[in-house]
Amino acid sequence: MNSTPKISKWIIGDRETVSPNQKIGILGGSFNPAHEGHLSISKIALQRLNLDEVWWIISPRNPLKKYDILYDFEDRVSSAEKVIDTNHISISRLEKNAQIKYTIGTVEYLNTRYVGTKFVWIMGADNLKDFHRWREWDKLAITVPIAIIDRPSSSLDVTSSLFANKYRKYRVDEADAQNLADKKKPAWVFLHSKLNDQSSSQLRNSGLK
Repeated sequence: MNSTPKISKWIIGDRETVSPNQKIGILGGSFNPAHEGHLSISKIALQRLNLDEVWWIISPRNPLKKYDILYDFEDRVSSAEKVIDTNHISISRLEKNAQIKYTIGTVEYLNTRYVGTKFVWIMGADNLKDFHRWREWDKLAITVPIAIIDRPSSSLDVTSSLFANKYRKYRVDEADAQNLADKKKPAWVFLHSKLNDQSSSQLRNSGLK
């Protein structure tokens, strides 16, 4: 039976319920719609990075993407509710309610609100080829540890990316991934695991949401 995910109109929990030294993974995106691939990389991160929770921060829209279809925001929240099957993954409307447009703003907000909490940014390897186009991506790399999860046909994107080449010496060995949240920044890891090839575009093309 699926657990009911926690949903916040603002941000998950509050200052009293998020403890200092907790390790929280952040998976941001449009979730257009949410799918098993999002769930898969979240569970990999929970286990391999020794995280307490993963928060899905659903963005109103990705400024770098051109959408064929962008589902209504609340429909995307609903799609996330249907996919999540563990109470260790939560849903947040932070970027919509706080009108935050870029990831660096989200991470800075979280670090300010939850002082002492150890955040890790999670991303699929398929997003890394365009990471250098993100707003203040260099600043983001030194603000939060980054976990890159392998995705189908994307391993080369990691090894050849501008990010990986620039921050090569800060790459954490995969065997030490459970300590990523405690590492001095910049720090990043590339995690290999069993791959789930489901994507949002596949679901849109099939007419599902």
